[in-house]
Amino acid sequence: MIDRIKAYFNNTMNAAARDSEKTRSHKTHLAAAALMIEVLKSDFEHRDEEWMALRHALENDLDLSPEEIDSIVELADAEVEHAVSLHGFTRCIVDSYTMPERITLIEMLWRVAWADKVLSDHEQHMMRKISSLLYIPHKDYIAAKQRARIKAHQ
Repeated sequence: MIDRIKAYFNNTMNAAARDSEKTRSHKTHLAAAALMIEVLKSDFEHRDEEWMALRHALENDLDLSPEEIDSIVELADAEVEHAVSLHGFTRCIVDSYTMPERITLIEMLWRVAWADKVLSDHEQHMMRKISSLLYIPHKDYIAAKQRARIKAHQ
């Protein structure tokens, strides 16, 4: 199983010069989705509100189809269970996203973490780790966290 997942992510995430812009965009969306699932699973409580926030972000913010969402969720679930490093996902995003796009992604990740209106220490740790790997300035990290918290408590 892990070999199949690694092969899928290697095939879909290694950006080659011949890739079209659409293919690169899709690969980056897959990386962002995997990070969302990492945040969702970090507190070991998989609540419906978090899954709904994740699916909403994948569909509305990343413009993925329901079929792509199902595939990503299945693969990322298996990948998270086997504790594969975050570096492949974050490197893909750093290489493709501008700083404002990375800050927007951090806010999306915070929305997943805040979806159940409870922020665990595990979720905060995962968010700090991802933010660091994406080279997000601390002030932007905090601002994104506060924007997501406000939306979660409305």
